[in-house]
Amino acid sequence: MKYRLPDFAGKTVSFSTADSTLGVEEPRFETQGGRLFVVGIVPKGATTSDWAAGVRCAVAWEAVTDYLIFESVADYSARLAQSHRKKSLKAPKTETMRETPR
Repeated sequence: MKYRLPDFAGKTVSFSTADSTLGVEEPRFETQGGRLFVVGIVPKGATTSDWAAGVRCAVAWEAVTDYLIFESVADYSARLAQSHRKKSLKAPKTETMRETPR
């Protein structure tokens, strides 16, 4: 049976594997060493402190467990920012211990 691969042209996609998630801008399929990969560019905001923003990346297609398709990099970035805001609101506030005067 032949399977048709998804067309991600013009999209930004967040791919999940068993260990991680990575956003990919303009993803396309490419065969490397006999294996199928999704290749593209890491968008700004996809990695902690943007250390990999703008870098070409590849995710092994057989490792992908699920993915989210965003209409554009702007859509991806806005939703990512919203996610980060919600996480920071849920983070428990830490209290510092103060010595009680004697």
